[in-house]
Amino acid sequence: MNTSLARLCLMMVAVLTIVSCENKSEMHPTETPTATSSPASSASPSTIPTPEPTSTTSPHPTNIPIDKVRIMLEEEPRMPSNASALVSSSSKHWIIDFSESMNRTSVEETLKRNLLPLGSTSNTVDLNFEWMNDRQLKVITFLRTTEVEANRVIYTISVNGASTTAGAKLEQTSEFRATVGDIKQIYRISIDGKSREKLSSFDKPYFLNKVPNDAGYMFTIQNTYYCECDARSKALYDLFDYDQRTHVSYPVELYTSYVGEGGKVVADTKGFFYTNPQGLKMPESRSEYHISLDGYLFGTGISKDRRYVFIVRGEKGQKTDFDFILLNLETGQQEVYAKTIKGNPPSNQISDGTLPISFNDDGKQVTFIMENTEPWGYERYAFNWDQRTVKPLASPDGEVWWSVNMTSDGVFQLSNSGDLYKNGVKQNKPKEVSYGTWINNSHKLMMFEVVAGRSNKLTMYDADSKQITPTNIILQPDENVIGTSLDGNWIYVSGK
Repeated sequence: MNTSLARLCLMMVAVLTIVSCENKSEMHPTETPTATSSPASSASPSTIPTPEPTSTTSPHPTNIPIDKVRIMLEEEPRMPSNASALVSSSSKHWIIDFSESMNRTSVEETLKRNLLPLGSTSNTVDLNFEWMNDRQLKVITFLRTTEVEANRVIYTISVNGASTTAGAKLEQTSEFRATVGDIKQIYRISIDGKSREKLSSFDKPYFLNKVPNDAGYMFTIQNTYYCECDARSKALYDLFDYDQRTHVSYPVELYTSYVGEGGKVVADTKGFFYTNPQGLKMPESRSEYHISLDGYLFGTGISKDRRYVFIVRGEKGQKTDFDFILLNLETGQQEVYAKTIKGNPPSNQISDGTLPISFNDDGKQVTFIMENTEPWGYERYAFNWDQRTVKPLASPDGEVWWSVNMTSDGVFQLSNSGDLYKNGVKQNKPKEVSYGTWINNSHKLMMFEVVAGRSNKLTMYDADSKQITPTNIILQPDENVIGTSLDGNWIYVSGK
C-alpha cells in the first residue's frame, strides 16, 4: 500500500496596530509638536521590524501578492512603494522588505534585469546590494554621469520574477519607477540687478508652487505618479520660507483652496489649508486655526490681512445658490450671505469634476470666478469690504476677467486678455504690456524681452508714467520669475 506524507507550514501574521487621535475643533490658534523632516509614522531603515525566519518548505510554492513587498526610498519615506517619481541624479538608497525569506542571487539578478525599460541599451545605472538578512535588502543605485541628459534617465526598482527560498515567484508586487530630473533652486535678485543670492539648497527635483498673497512661502511638491501628463497624482508637500530659508515637510496635502466636507479643516494664515483625519504629527505653527462648518466647501481663501477666511458653501453635488461665508479667525464669528452665488463652480477641463474656487483680495473687495451653463460662460463675483455685499462684477466694457494680475494695492489690473485697467477703467498702454510680474509696493510691471533667443532681459513698465525702461537683470532660459518681496526690493527667481 502506498502512503503519502504532507508537511504544512505555518505562516506568521504581523498585526499592525493603528493608533489614531482626533484634532480639537475649537476656533483658536494651535501649537502642535515640532515635526522632523519626515513624518513620524515613517520608520528609518534601522527601525524597520524584521520578523524571525519561519519554515520555508512547501510542496507547492505559491506566488507572493503585491502587499508582501515594501520598497522604501530612504531619503523620502513618505513616497509609496508603488510609485513613479522624479529623483535627483545622486546615488539613492532603497530599502526592500520581504514577507518571505528570499533567494538572494535570484533577487539581485531580477533587480538588474528589471532595472531599465525593455529594449533600452543604456548602461548609465549601477547597483550595489547590502543584505541585512534574507528578508531585508538595501539597494544602492548610482548614475555613471551626474549630468542629466535631455532624454531623462529612467530606471525601475522591481523584484517581480524573483524567487523565495521555497521556490515561489514574486508577481505583481510594487515597483518604483524613477525618472531622473533637474533640481531647481530659488534665488533673489535686487531690483537694480547688482545683487543675486541663493536662498534654497534643495536636493530633490521639486515642482514649485507659490503660496498666494505674497506670503513669503513656496510649496515644494513631489508627485507620487509622474508621467508628464494631466493625470491627477497624490502629492507630497513641503513648505519653503523665503525669509527664514527653512524647508519643512508635511505628512498631508496642502491646499490654497480647500474642497471637501467642512468639518475639521485647518487654516494656516501663511496661506493654505489642510485636513488631518489620521491625527498625524504636524510641524509646529503659531498661525493655525481649526475651523468646523456644516456642509460641503467648494473653495476657501485667506484675506490679505490674514484675519479672515472666505468660503463658498453648499451641499455635495449642489449646482447653484451657494452661500458665501466670511469667517473671523480670531473670534469665530461668521457672516453668512445665504444663496447669493448663482453660478456653478468652474468645471475641470481635464476631468468630470470641478475646480476649487479661488479668491483674490485687494483690500477693497474679494473677487472670484463662477461658471454659467445657460448660456455658457464665466461670471465674476465680488465681496465688497465696506458695503458688506456679494454681487456679480464685470469690468466697464463687460469683459470677464478669468484671471487678474493686479498691483499690491489693487489700483492697476492687467486682465487675462492683456488689457490694462486703473480702478476698473481701461487704460491706453504700449502693445508690449500684456504679461509680467507686478513689483510689490509699486505700480511697476516687470516684463521679459528675449535676447538672442537664449536668455531673458527684464524690462520695467511704470503704469503711472506709462514708460518702459530697461533693467540690468538678465535671466537664463531655464530661469523664471516667481514673485517679489513685500517691500518691492527683490524679485524671486527659480532656476538651476
